[in-house]
Amino acid sequence: MREKGFTLLEILIAITILSLIAVIIGGSVRLGIRAWEKGEAGIDGSQRLRVLSERLSQQIKSAYPYEIETEDGKVVAFGGGPDSLWFVTSLTTHAAESPLKWVSYSVKDGALVVKEGRLPDKKLLEMVSEKGVVLAPEVSELSLEYLSREGRWEESWDLKESLPQAVRISMSGIPSFVVSIPAGRTET
Repeated sequence: MREKGFTLLEILIAITILSLIAVIIGGSVRLGIRAWEKGEAGIDGSQRLRVLSERLSQQIKSAYPYEIETEDGKVVAFGGGPDSLWFVTSLTTHAAESPLKWVSYSVKDGALVVKEGRLPDKKLLEMVSEKGVVLAPEVSELSLEYLSREGRWEESWDLKESLPQAVRISMSGIPSFVVSIPAGRTET
């Protein structure tokens, strides 16, 4: 008479098959979680860069032709090179602040650095060159160009009698964009 049940060989085969299925399911779940986390990190980085570019655009659009006295006479407080920019803006973050502040952006040690100060500031030109706060460590490249009144793109804008008409900005991680400066336009 034969007893009902499984032989040892059948049990070992069943356990082996179940183990293989568990390994495949576990690997699939782990792969899915990694893809999810990577997607979330990409979205967070893109969102940060979008907010950063919007902040920079709004501040540049609000550039104010604040005049300062230099050895060469009165000039507008706006200066920039191929990888740094500073200017006076009327866009402030707190109502209690002065209606104008100066802002500087540059890339130092592979990160976008910002520095801000209130106006009037007697040491404005000295303060702009000091070290700032890291705003975006993921922005390792910044390229700037300035549109002159003659319609030419220039690599730098050093304390002239007027603001540029626009600034072209290229940053690592986002496509380049142009920000026009309403106060930099003149009627002809």
